[in-house]
Order: sequence, then C-alpha cells, then structure tokens
Amino acid sequence: MEKKPDSALDDKVTQTTDQQDLPPEKKVYSDDHVCPIKEQRMAKQRGKPAHPVVKWSSRIVMALAIIPIILVLAFIGAINFMDYNQYKPQIESEFQKRTGYGLKINGPIDVSVWPFALEAKQVELQNRPSFSSPNLAQIDSIQVELSLWSLFVNRHLELLGVELEKPHLFLETNAAGQHNWRLLQQRLALTAAQPKPPGLRKVAYQVVTAPVEVSDTTELVDWHLDSFVLQNAIIEWQNEQAKTHLTMEDFDLMAFDISPNQPFKVLTNFQYDSSEIKSSFHFNVASMLTLNNRFSQWTLSDWTGNVRLVLPKTMQIPEVRIEMAGDLFELKFDQQSFHVEQARFRSLKGSLETSMSGTYGRNAETQGALKANHINLRKWFRHSGVTYPNFVDKTVLKDVSAEFNWSQTPDQLSVENLALQLDQSKITGNIWRKLQAEKPQYRFDLAISKLDLDRYEAYADSKPSNRTVQKNAKPVSNSPKAAKQDSSVSTKVAKEETYLPVGLPITTLRGLQAEGHLHIAKLKAWQMQMQEFEINLSANAGKLQLAPLDANLYQGTLRSKLLVDVTGKTPHYDWSGRMEGVQLKPFLTDGWQYELLEGQYDSTFNFNTLGVNSFLLKQNLNGSFNAKVQAGQFKGMDLNKLLAGQKTSAKDATTFSQLSMAGDIQSGVMALRRMNVKSDRFSAIGTGQLILPTAQLNAVLHTTYHRPPQRLQQLKGVEVPVHLKGALGNVQWSVDLKKLLSNPANQQKLLNSLQQFLQAS
Repeated sequence: MEKKPDSALDDKVTQTTDQQDLPPEKKVYSDDHVCPIKEQRMAKQRGKPAHPVVKWSSRIVMALAIIPIILVLAFIGAINFMDYNQYKPQIESEFQKRTGYGLKINGPIDVSVWPFALEAKQVELQNRPSFSSPNLAQIDSIQVELSLWSLFVNRHLELLGVELEKPHLFLETNAAGQHNWRLLQQRLALTAAQPKPPGLRKVAYQVVTAPVEVSDTTELVDWHLDSFVLQNAIIEWQNEQAKTHLTMEDFDLMAFDISPNQPFKVLTNFQYDSSEIKSSFHFNVASMLTLNNRFSQWTLSDWTGNVRLVLPKTMQIPEVRIEMAGDLFELKFDQQSFHVEQARFRSLKGSLETSMSGTYGRNAETQGALKANHINLRKWFRHSGVTYPNFVDKTVLKDVSAEFNWSQTPDQLSVENLALQLDQSKITGNIWRKLQAEKPQYRFDLAISKLDLDRYEAYADSKPSNRTVQKNAKPVSNSPKAAKQDSSVSTKVAKEETYLPVGLPITTLRGLQAEGHLHIAKLKAWQMQMQEFEINLSANAGKLQLAPLDANLYQGTLRSKLLVDVTGKTPHYDWSGRMEGVQLKPFLTDGWQYELLEGQYDSTFNFNTLGVNSFLLKQNLNGSFNAKVQAGQFKGMDLNKLLAGQKTSAKDATTFSQLSMAGDIQSGVMALRRMNVKSDRFSAIGTGQLILPTAQLNAVLHTTYHRPPQRLQQLKGVEVPVHLKGALGNVQWSVDLKKLLSNPANQQKLLNSLQQFLQAS
C-alpha cells in the first residue's frame, strides 16, 4: 500500500520553507524543532555537564539527609504511641537499688518530643523504717528535660533541666540524732564519685551497698543542668532531739547553667515558721551558688535579699522588713561544718554584722564575732511577739549596741570581750557557761560604768488602758519608802504599783551554780545613789552567797555580806554588815522620802528574814542593830526653843550632838532597848517600838532639862516624859503630864512653870 503523506507535516514543512529568508531570531519554530538561540541560552545556564562522581555524591548526601528525618519521624511516632507506664516497676526497682529508698509513682508518665522531656506525677519517696513519717517526700509533678543531641549522637541520656512542682519534704531527726536523709545523700555522693576507666563509656552505675572511701584524686562524673526549678515546695523538719519543728512553705527556687565547682545564679523565696517563735519569716534571696560533684559542699557568695517578719493577724501588729547581705556562706555536709563571712542585717534604723564558723550535729561547735548598732529592743520585742514588762520609763531599751566574740562546744559557752551599750550603761567583761554532770555552771566577770535600775521599773498592771494616772503622779515602788497617803489615795495608788523586773524564778535559783564578780561604778536603785558597788557571787544548790556586798553611798561606806537560801518553800535571807559615815538626810530622802532626820550615821546590823515580796520581808524580819547619829537634827520643831520658853514652828529643827540606839527585831517589830539623845539644853533616854510593815512608831523619851532659861530655872533637872506616836512620816509629839506631876512635892511648882512655858509657846 502506498503511504499517504501527513497533511500536518506538509504544512509545517511548507511554513519552514517559506521562512528561509528570515533571520533566525524572527523565525517561528514548531514544538518539534529546536531553536538554536534558546539552546545556546540554556546551555550557558546549565554550564558544563556534571561529572558522574558529583552526581552520585549529591544522591548520597540527599539519602543521608532523608534517613535522619525518617529516624526522627519514627522516633516521634514511637514516643507518641508507646505506653511508658508499663516501665514503672522497673524505674521504682532501679531507684531503690541506687538509693536505698523506696519509690512509688502513682500518677501517669508522659514523654514529649519538643522539648524532649519526661514527666511523672504523684511521686512518693518512702521513708526509712526507723522514722515516724511514712514518706521522705511527696511530689505532685517531676519534669525532666533531656538532650536529643546526646541521645542520637552520643547514644546516652543527658539531663538538661529538672522542674519539681509542689514537692513536700518530710525531714526528721530522731532522738538518737540520726537524719532520715543521710543515706540518700551518701548514695548520691558515692554515685557521683564512680571512677571512669579510660577508653570506656559508662552505661550504668554500680549499685553501692556499703560506704566506700573516695580519694580526692578520684575522677568524678561530670554533670550539668541548664536549669533547675522548684515551685510551691514545702519542707518540714521534725527534730525529736531538740524538740523543735521547722517549716518552710511556698518555697520557690530557680537556678540556671548549673555545673559542679562553678558559681551559678540562684533565686529563691520561702516562708519559714518555727514552733519556738510566733513570727513567720518570709525570705527573698538572690545569690551565687557553687556545688561540688558530690553535692557535699554548698557555697553561697555575694548573697542579698530581705526577710519580712509577720505575726498572726489577730495580734494586729504590722510586719517589719529586714534587708540582708553577705559575702560567704559555706556548708560542708560530709564534715558537718559551716562558715559565714560578713553577714549583714539592717532594719528599724539598726544594724547587725556577724561572722562565724563551726560544726553542727550532735557535737556542734561554733565560734564567731558579732557587732550590733542602735538596736531598738522594744520594737523588736513587739514585732517578734515577745511580751516584755510595761516599763514606766518609755525610753528604756530603745538604743542597744553590742560587740563580742563567742565560742560554743557541747559542754561550754563563752562570751568574751563583751562591750554592751544598754541605754546609758556600758557593760564590759566576760561570761562563761560550762555543763558539768548535766548541770550548767556559770562564771562571769563584769564591769558596769553606770546603771540606773529605777529606769527599768515596770507597772505591776501590764495593761496601760486599765490605769487612770495623773500625768505628774509618782509611781509607787516596792522600794523601802514610807507611806504618806491616806486610805483613799492609797487605794488609787495601789493600781499604780510598780516592780523591778530583775529577779530570777526560784526554780532557776535552786539549780543555779555560779561564781562571779560584778563591779558597778555608779548605781541607782530604789532612788538611792551608790558608787563602787562590788559583789562577789557564789551559788550552789539553792544557796547563794554575796560576799562582799559593798558600796560607797552618801559620803559613807557599806560593808556587808548577804546569804540567800532558796532550798525551802520560801526564800530565806541573812544580811549582816556595817555602815560608816553615811549622811542621813540624802539617804533617807532618796530611799524613804523621809526628810525630818539628818546627821552622820554609823551602824552595825545582823538581819534575817524570809518572803517573796517587800511586805513579807518586813513582816518576817528578825535580828539586831546598833546605830549612832552624830551632829544631827530633827526637823518639825525645836525642842530647845520650846524648853527655853520660845515659840517654835514646823520649819525649826531640834539639833543634837549625838543620837544612839540599840534594838532587836522580831517578826517585823523593832524593839528599841535603848535610845540616848544629847542636845544643847537637854538629854533623853528612850524606849519604844516600830512596826516595820506599817511604819508605825510608839516610843517614849524621858527628857532631862539641863539648861533651862532664867525664868524656868525651877525645871532644871526635871525629867519630862515625851511620847512619840504615829506614822514615821507624821510623828505626833506629846508630854505625859501625869508622870511629870506624879511627885506631890513639886506638883504646884511644876504646874505653874509649865503653864508659863505653854503660854510662851
């Protein structure tokens, strides 16, 4: 058969033939023809044909790039479809082998790809059998971030970050001093100390069941964390040995770029509570922290922050803020030691700085130095919830500064180089406390420049609102002062009774063993002024001896000793000594507010009494005394004027050259065996008694008239009996006329003379 020509092909050939005379760039080509210009342009773009090696290299690189993608996709698929909860028993078993503590995962285990992290919820770390709490820790959520690069490249898991949500730690110290976290700490330290043999890669750690000595040259496992986050943690510490319970709540902590032996930044805040104090402490601290490989040494450096003291809302006391900073705080768990450098605290216009070091635990030892400036103790007592006496003087305890060194061992505490500024008093010296046969023994050597104990008197009624006092009213004290008020005033003043809160409980005194020396250059107590006050104290098994108990007072001296016995139900006191050259006027005015008698006073005394307050001490007083007053006078009247027939007034005074008396005291009643008075115009011999609790005097003076005036010469040698009766502050004088006129021979003469005498007065 004859093949027919293709009409379409003929048309194309015809068109091409018709364009032979056109330049190539103007010709139109069909799809089946190649344009030479286009081919040249494409050839330039393609360049030279690739070498076969290059072609195969490109294909291999592409294949290698696709394979990891396929592996990652397979890894993602495996993670998404794998049930990790089936591995809980293996995880719990392995953890117990490593640490010796049981682990229980009650919640689900989840794994995320990006970021590559593992999360376990409702985790319990069981406690050791010898402790009371069932768990050492309870954690709502643990999230561990891992490194994909280490997994695929190095073929092992590497931690990048750890986040704990609402962990609750139950720390315990039993009565034997054992800690429930000690074994876990040891296991972690020993695990980190496993040596790495050269040329081998560790894929599992040896399970340690016994303590192993690790040398300092052992190569330690290196570790690193990008971050560690702790949120809403609670840490409780029950110390049965010290009988204390400590709690840290709302504990948040963030740390980044964590490596052993390298400082890293730590931010933390928490609330601290203790069973021993009412205040809660809210801490906010930033610091650089350094950990060693074994987690046995923690070092805080350049730490700053603040703490807020908060009392319960029912107390309605505002919180106080303390700014704090420090150079170094180092804690070594393996040695149970710590070291603090330049810890500084500032608040309420005061500051405190301390450095210390030592060990903790059963045989704790510490030593350090402290310096405090301008501490307002009244404010600190208030903000700490500490009850303190309601002082009459509202300015006391507002400015306290101190500087001293201290050292402490299980058996001894010493405070040395003490320099304490308490208000206007400067106290220097040393204090030691030593425990011997389970009983503390105290030694002290103190010197005080000036001490005004009256400034520290406090109201017996601690509630100021219950008192209605006049602004200028004087408070009543337990000091030896005579009562001058009537019954109505006494009732009002009783509400204002004050006391000096410097005593020690009798139970404390019964167990006190102490020896020491106290010197006070200037002392004011119960309104009395003393200088060079000197005490040597010896106390043992409830018996105290203060000998000497000496002082210089009112241009005279006191030399005495005091014995106190608190072994019985009621404290017993024995005080004996002598006073020489004491000026009575300022002595009685300051101590008893009695201004009617003055002169130079000398006496010897031997008193004993028992009681727990000033009234009982007076009521139970027994003893004896001898006293002499020279060159004195008694104000209120001039008996010499009166006997001379002259008028006298309350501003006058009876002068005398000597007044001597001797007496005994029994059950608070002073019996005057003998009282002699020598004056310008008369002499007197007297007897009587003074009831000490009520200060009531009842005495008789048998006055002999030696130098009467010319018109009363008939009275020369006559004995005039004078009665003294009433309260010491208001003694009433009267002449016993019955006794005066008892002689019948002289009745009329004496009566006439006395009538003239009374008319002249």
